[in-house]
Amino acid sequence: MSYSELIQVIGLSSLLTLALIVVLIRFGRHFLSVVQGLLPPRYLKSRGVRRRAPVQGEPHEPV
Repeated sequence: MSYSELIQVIGLSSLLTLALIVVLIRFGRHFLSVVQGLLPPRYLKSRGVRRRAPVQGEPHEPV
């Protein structure tokens, strides 16, 4: 393989890699938008467990 053929192979592979990256980014954004549409709205997402304060007459649970 000559030097000019090597440069052509490198150029072709870099262009194909760039095209693949662009396609993956576009499909990735589309995929994320589909997944976001399947998720519940923000106000329905759980934000952790809330615990009520113990009543004054009841003893505390050990931590």
